[in-house]
Amino acid sequence: MSEPHLESNVLLRSLEPASKARFAERFQKFELVRGDVLHNLGDEVEWVHFPRHGLVAVMAETVAGESVESGMVGREGALGIFEACGTGQLFTRAVVQVGGEALRLPAASYRELFLESASLRTAVHKYVEFLLLEARQFVLCNALHTVESRLCRAILDTLERSGLDRALPVTQESLAQMLGAQRTTIAACVSKLYRDGVMKGGRGSLEILDRPGLERLCCSCRETLRFARGELQASDDLSCEAVLS
Repeated sequence: MSEPHLESNVLLRSLEPASKARFAERFQKFELVRGDVLHNLGDEVEWVHFPRHGLVAVMAETVAGESVESGMVGREGALGIFEACGTGQLFTRAVVQVGGEALRLPAASYRELFLESASLRTAVHKYVEFLLLEARQFVLCNALHTVESRLCRAILDTLERSGLDRALPVTQESLAQMLGAQRTTIAACVSKLYRDGVMKGGRGSLEILDRPGLERLCCSCRETLRFARGELQASDDLSCEAVLS
């Protein structure tokens, strides 16, 4: 595996040159095929996946078998990075939502890399902090904002995290699951966006025609989280890392 491939994922981009050189050959390319399940609830962590492009939906499930999308992972993050350094057990299901490619690393090699690389630990700490903030923000979003404004935010977030530009291969059903909304509600919102000329649809896909217009229709959570991410990335005050150093 050549080092330039690692640059496509934000977390791997943070690695020191020496760590990139030493671990580059341990990474494997892994095709992300839409609909494939990367892990199920209760599985043990065997691999840590770092998407280069594409998107993976993280599904929360109940003991009764009910499920809803609780997060998405694209080129900004990774799957299994917390569990691999914790219990080693996965409590979610991960399903490829947008096809693409990932780099994967055996869990044992990831733990070795995590301990070696101070810059990776810093990047992962910031990623964890952002995910916690995002989860709290989405509680507010679900309570206060309309389905249409949440849908616009989700579409733009999906484009950015998957590395796509305008065309998004998602169905209305997957959008409904993403937002925890009824499919009929999503269908009504999508139809309105079509009529407004913001986007158009094909079979199992959406194409953005007016990105600035879609941005204007988003709820304020998108800008709130964008600001928070910028603040986190700009910060270098990690007291725990300083202690470890």
